[in-house]
Amino acid sequence: MKKLVSTLLLSILVMASGYTVQAAGFKDVPEDHYAYEAIMWAEEYDIVNGYSDGTFKPNATITEQQFAKLLANFYELESPVDELKKQTAAANWSDEYYNRLASYGVPLNGYFDNKIRAATVKRGVVAQAISHLTNGKSGLDQSIQFLIDYYISTGQNPQYENRNLQKFFGVTNSMTRAQVVTMLHRMDERNFYAISEDAQAIHENASNASLNTRAKNGQSQLDKTMQLTTPTNSAWEGTYSYYYKWGKGATDFNRRDAIISNATSNSFNIFITANDGTAAGSVDGTATITSSTKAVMNKSSNGNRCVLEFERLHNALKITEVDCSAEHDEGTNFSGTLKKQ
Repeated sequence: MKKLVSTLLLSILVMASGYTVQAAGFKDVPEDHYAYEAIMWAEEYDIVNGYSDGTFKPNATITEQQFAKLLANFYELESPVDELKKQTAAANWSDEYYNRLASYGVPLNGYFDNKIRAATVKRGVVAQAISHLTNGKSGLDQSIQFLIDYYISTGQNPQYENRNLQKFFGVTNSMTRAQVVTMLHRMDERNFYAISEDAQAIHENASNASLNTRAKNGQSQLDKTMQLTTPTNSAWEGTYSYYYKWGKGATDFNRRDAIISNATSNSFNIFITANDGTAAGSVDGTATITSSTKAVMNKSSNGNRCVLEFERLHNALKITEVDCSAEHDEGTNFSGTLKKQ
């Protein structure tokens, strides 16, 4: 029964994100890909079938509101009687799921702001949200250790193993499609469906706290490094893409995708994927804004040297790679001019 629930839940993510159905097998997920087994599990249960071009896009990110929807339904959280009173009053498709999560005091950023909900979710936030519901209230380090101990997720930066838990886990990195599928696959295998006593007590609400209070308590439970403030209406923010098909073969194409989020007057977060034939790569980091139209990133969230220069054009983003070889295959780089979507 629970496997069926998991199937329905990820189907929701597929429909909400506009993914299209594709026949079995993905040309960008070889058998030696770390998430191959989980992705094949998802395909077998008709959870997700990829895109019309035959790819799965394992490196594509998901937003906090998409993660919130999966989380609320995966744990079968009950709906509260009242609703959140948001700072952005406009109705949003994710309102129902944030109301349910607030009722259990789940640590998330986007309870009161639709724009924060639409930002990519970070691994540290995911760790604390899941740990709260499964293992009870805990800090960032405890949450990461819980995921690692039960092999629900693994670290991303082995050079920090047994030295710096947060850097080892990659707390500031965005969650990708492959990571979400892998995590749910492992949770399904380990039967992690029971709600923790802490989360259940918050839901039962013996103190009669308002839903907004429980949501704020959930926000404050997040580690300070994971908390987000309301982003500005920055011209930098958005999704940018470039695609060029130069041959008839399945891999005869060039593609660049970039997502800029959490922009302030000084910086923004950026996630880039690049594909040139069979060569590919992705990078996630923070860029410093140097003028009204230019910005630069000097290292990735993984801690690797990665110098990228950005120029904001009219409805486009020019990316110039100076040095970022540690984040992609030799056959490609992150340079290109991408159109704003």
